Amino acid sequence: MGQRTGGRWRENGRRVIGHFAADGAGCLETGGDIGAQRAEDVEASLDGDAVKLKGEERPDWRVLLFTVAATLAAALFFGLAPALQIARQRQRKTLARQILVGAQVAASCVLLIVTALLMRATQHALYTDPGFGYEQLLTIDPQLGTHGYKPAAAKAYFDQIQARLSALPGVRSVSLVMLPPLGHTVSRRRREINGREVQMYPNWVAPDFFQTMGIPLLMGRTFLPNEKNAVIISESLARRQWPGQSPIGKTMEEGDAKETIVGVAGDAHINAISDDDAVEQYWPAKPDDMPSMVLVARVAGEPGALAPAIKNISESIDSKLFPEIRQLKLLYRDNLKGVELSAAAVSFIGFVAAVLAGIGIIGLVAFTVTQRTKEIAIRLALGAKPAQVLAAVLKQFSLPVLLGLATGTAFAALSSKLLRQALFGVSNLDPASYAFAIAMLAAIVLISMLIPARRALKLDLAKTLHYD
Repeated sequence: MGQRTGGRWRENGRRVIGHFAADGAGCLETGGDIGAQRAEDVEASLDGDAVKLKGEERPDWRVLLFTVAATLAAALFFGLAPALQIARQRQRKTLARQILVGAQVAASCVLLIVTALLMRATQHALYTDPGFGYEQLLTIDPQLGTHGYKPAAAKAYFDQIQARLSALPGVRSVSLVMLPPLGHTVSRRRREINGREVQMYPNWVAPDFFQTMGIPLLMGRTFLPNEKNAVIISESLARRQWPGQSPIGKTMEEGDAKETIVGVAGDAHINAISDDDAVEQYWPAKPDDMPSMVLVARVAGEPGALAPAIKNISESIDSKLFPEIRQLKLLYRDNLKGVELSAAAVSFIGFVAAVLAGIGIIGLVAFTVTQRTKEIAIRLALGAKPAQVLAAVLKQFSLPVLLGLATGTAFAALSSKLLRQALFGVSNLDPASYAFAIAMLAAIVLISMLIPARRALKLDLAKTLHYD
């Protein structure tokens, strides 16, 4: 396209310059004739005795040379300068149209790729097991820390409420956790393990937490009562740090303390659905953690049906407490709704951008076809095949489209890192999403270019050439 476009610019430029050069030459010839005639008139009007010329009666060569040079300079200035200016204007207009096409394609490409990523993430979230049985779980947050509970008093409260909750019909298991599943607070921590920096989700739990949550222990065991310097890691963390090895018994440093890995739990998206890699690390809850702990209860029936009984038990222990009771299945659905709304919003924006890009490209190609109507008519009259004419029109925009696709893809790859938290189970460089978005945009652009280009093949050659 670049060679064809450049050749067309040079051809148009030479044609315009030729027209102006011919006009300048005509003006030069006319001016020379007028000047020579004027010189003869002046010579005839002079008296022979009044003026004595040295040597032969002919013009001075220096005067003649100056006159010719001045005439040529005037012709060049007044003839070629406008020609070059017009040629440059045409070139700038063509370049501006191509830049506009490339920018539209690039912007649409970014939005469509982000749309495809979010749609894939939504689909993955809807059909992927989060790693724990959220349907029958309740979280009960008495917020003891905000009510001034000390560690000993908090432990006594939890011991009493756990015993009474476990006695309720339909309650299968009760445990404690500092950061409740799908709760208000999401904590991420960077730490170095074996010389490699890892970003993970920390949590502090009671020994029966994994049983209550329905998270399987794949290797090792759970915590022992009052155990210290022990840690349980998720399968993803074990696979990342010790590929092909058993991490049980290996040590991890946390500050000045060395912790021993006692178990490997299954991957569970506890902190958020967007916890894509499930790199979790669990520590045994210490006595000082008690004011910050939250109850987790697994029930056999409908979790919401136990809310009144739980409130009565809490009020009988401490009437000043109003625990927040939340059903995990509702929290899970709320998380999915957030992902779905984001995907729907970006999908709408991406669709609108693609449609606008298509409309803009139709307008630009139609304008270009209009500007080249005479050229197209001449090509067809000389026997050019419609496919050849169509290819010549489309080639003008092929390079801007390809550059727009490449630029948009690169920018999407860089900017999609910001969406990492919203891409549940999907990489921000997911090949399927990129391929789908690029193919869809390429189809829209191709159709948008073909619509006005095909109209050019339906020209009335006789009428077009007659008017031009």
